[in-house]
Amino acid sequence: MPAEMSPGSDGRTCLLGRLVREVMDRGSKSERPALLLALEDGQRVLLRRQGGHPIRDPVLEALEGQVLRVTGQQREGYFLVQDLDPVHDQNQ
Repeated sequence: MPAEMSPGSDGRTCLLGRLVREVMDRGSKSERPALLLALEDGQRVLLRRQGGHPIRDPVLEALEGQVLRVTGQQREGYFLVQDLDPVHDQNQ
């Protein structure tokens, strides 16, 4: 679990990072581009939006490159996003 993640009493966690597209599972039959939250410490967290398509989510795709604050739950292999907010980024 990334250091930035500290679950609250409801099991939800808040993360802050830039949404980036990177290739996952390179060289395997599962190789695919995926949207990851790049945290300040360099860790990458695979995002899946609650109610969104697990492979292509147009809501997340529209936010690529932006700094986001996401709230949700860590699951096996991904972070389930329940709420997300773009954060004003002075470096854009």
